[in-house]
Amino acid sequence: MSSRWSIPTRYTVLIIILFSLTAFLYVIRSLIGPLIIAALLAYMLYPLVKRLERRTRGRYALSVSLVYFPFVIILIATPGIVIPIIIRQFQTLSGELFQVVAQIEVLLARSVTFSGFTFSPEDVARLLNLTTESFTPAAAETMQALEATSTSLLWFLVVLVAVYYLMLDWQHLRSWFISLMPDPEQADLNRLLEEIDRTWRAYIRGTLLLMFMMGVFFTIVGLALGLPGAVGLGLLTGLLSIIPELGPSIAGIIATLVALFEGSNYLQLSNFWFAVLIAGIYLVVMQVKALWLRPMVMGRFLHMNTGLVFVAIIGAALISGVLAALIILPVLVTVGQIGHYLRSKLLHLDPWPVMEMPPVEVLAQESK
Repeated sequence: MSSRWSIPTRYTVLIIILFSLTAFLYVIRSLIGPLIIAALLAYMLYPLVKRLERRTRGRYALSVSLVYFPFVIILIATPGIVIPIIIRQFQTLSGELFQVVAQIEVLLARSVTFSGFTFSPEDVARLLNLTTESFTPAAAETMQALEATSTSLLWFLVVLVAVYYLMLDWQHLRSWFISLMPDPEQADLNRLLEEIDRTWRAYIRGTLLLMFMMGVFFTIVGLALGLPGAVGLGLLTGLLSIIPELGPSIAGIIATLVALFEGSNYLQLSNFWFAVLIAGIYLVVMQVKALWLRPMVMGRFLHMNTGLVFVAIIGAALISGVLAALIILPVLVTVGQIGHYLRSKLLHLDPWPVMEMPPVEVLAQESK
């Protein structure tokens, strides 16, 4: 029989493993983002694979292929179909934004006198580099753009390949992870993973639904009020809604600027009051979404304080970028679930206590 390690040996090996894992993650840090995206895509496609597996009589690999390859074809073909439509809408929007910028430049071109001091716009113009020459691409910039494009395509291929193999080995990875725990703890770990799974699925479904609802609503409202570039602004609002709180705020600022400088196509309102109307609609709808719609859509797993949500998203975006802002909410809920589980184990409590039903409910269930 193999000898058992002493406690100092166990701690030494554990420290070495943790140090090696940290060093490994640091070396591959640029790969973590694409792998997270691939894991999210594989996670979203996995339920389709399981449903198809039942129809193919347990042929899991075949089910993965039947889901993955149509997904790749749609992913590649969609830009060729959808992007021209989106471009036409955003060209309208960009034309409005260029007019806004032109009017801002006219305002900046005027000297301002305040308390006896005259502020010249020349220094501001030089600082902002508002000249047509600044938009002329140089050869070095062109090469950098080509290099960035090539790098993006390589990362795109990495994500696609990773999605396939994550889908193919998803069950084995889950079983392997559970098997790392001692036998008495595997049932609890499986229960914890199921709760985490429900949390992330609720977040993904809720996010997609909210993006659709916000995009459709603001497109209809913009068209009804005569907002220039309404369809493009509606699409932009729907897309940016993937970043909770922050995304719709950015879209609302852009829509307000367009309303301020362009006005309505047919409402008899001054540009200022039309901008106030658009800003008010965005503000009200965002509050309704944050206080009522989001909790209702996300379900009970993602009920979080509105202030905490906003601070978490802004902080994640500033510290780690957009990807962190996209996943910070389910990550926080997941951390809370893991923390509850660990606390219960440390205090010798049941993480999922069985709620005793009143005698009336027990009799009612037994009568059924």
